[in-house]
Amino acid sequence: MTGRAGKRAGLLLTGLLATFLGAMLVLAAAQILWRNVFRMSIPYSEQVLEWLVLWIALLGAMAASIGSRHITIDALSQVLSESARRWVGVAAQFFALVACVALLLICGAYWLDTMSYGETTLGGLPRWAFEVILPVAFAVMAGAHLAHMVSLLRHGRLAGGAGTAVPPKAD
Repeated sequence: MTGRAGKRAGLLLTGLLATFLGAMLVLAAAQILWRNVFRMSIPYSEQVLEWLVLWIALLGAMAASIGSRHITIDALSQVLSESARRWVGVAAQFFALVACVALLLICGAYWLDTMSYGETTLGGLPRWAFEVILPVAFAVMAGAHLAHMVSLLRHGRLAGGAGTAVPPKAD
């Protein structure tokens, strides 16, 4: 994503990550204090913390994919030409795209199953409402990798000006 929409999406993801992480830290600290003082646990706190961990992980993965800031293994960039590095970057983005689409299909089917079974969590809330992050995250990541792949093919750099797919060759 580029321009104003990309910046807004980045701010939204960052805001959600910060909010959820803060909530997770406050709830975990409160849970520890509650157990030590009152010798009992805060109702549903364990489940809320589990959902927060899932959401934080997937929001972080989306942010990393959009900004092309995810972990990469880059053993070949020192020996390949710039043109070859570009094609290796295209291949890497394509592989990531295929993996995200496969996971999107799997998570989408799982999410639909959860909806059809009517499972609940946190005292009666629909479980599918918390699991919607699964297909959404992989759809966003697939879109980001597709945009990066197309940008590499057309312009030789990643979408949004994130640089090249691999670091420049060392001198």
